[in-house]
Amino acid sequence: MKGQGAVSGAGWRCIEAAAGLLAPLEREVVLGDLAEMNRGAWRGLGDVLGLAARRQLALWRSWRPWAASFGLALPASLFLMGWSVAASAAVAGFLGEPEQAHLLWLSVSRLFLVMCWAWMAGFVVGSVSRGTIWASLLACCAPCLYCLSLWPGHGLSALRLLIFVLPGLWGVWRGRRELRLGLGWAVFLAAMATFAPLMRGKGGWMYGCWLLWPGWYLAATARREQE
Repeated sequence: MKGQGAVSGAGWRCIEAAAGLLAPLEREVVLGDLAEMNRGAWRGLGDVLGLAARRQLALWRSWRPWAASFGLALPASLFLMGWSVAASAAVAGFLGEPEQAHLLWLSVSRLFLVMCWAWMAGFVVGSVSRGTIWASLLACCAPCLYCLSLWPGHGLSALRLLIFVLPGLWGVWRGRRELRLGLGWAVFLAAMATFAPLMRGKGGWMYGCWLLWPGWYLAATARREQE
């Protein structure tokens, strides 16, 4: 829908870009109203941004954005960075001494746990608070960028900190598409989460315990779905 009568092409494109912050149905209605009223580029842009800000503030009245960003994304990123380093160190140890069978088990098990924890945390973030994913991403990225700035180097790649990122993003994508998992998968991930505080990695007990609640949250919601 075009509104170039009183709004220039560039101004209308800015309004359309800002309207991307709104839900699809609401976006179409707002753009249609602005095209009919011909309020001008600046006033139209201000109206759209003001409406988007009010919608975001309304979302933060719920517990969900707080739990997803500060209750999960932030502590999980700290824990998973530590375990990403531990997993990559185990893989490097096995590659250096491939004849050691126990190093193979250690490297595979740690990588598997990191992927399970990261996917589970991402799924819960994506399903619990879809409208505030940006806040959860900021809460996750802030400690990652800080740790990367302090990375000592010594011939070691800083990417060792970020092994969890891809499975975590995959989990977020799946969580935005479906609110609940099947009961079997949810219980499996909850069982994997219980290993977090039991294994003394660099993340420690404090951050590991934070990964207990999303796993059992998935199991509880999946169980209600089955009933």
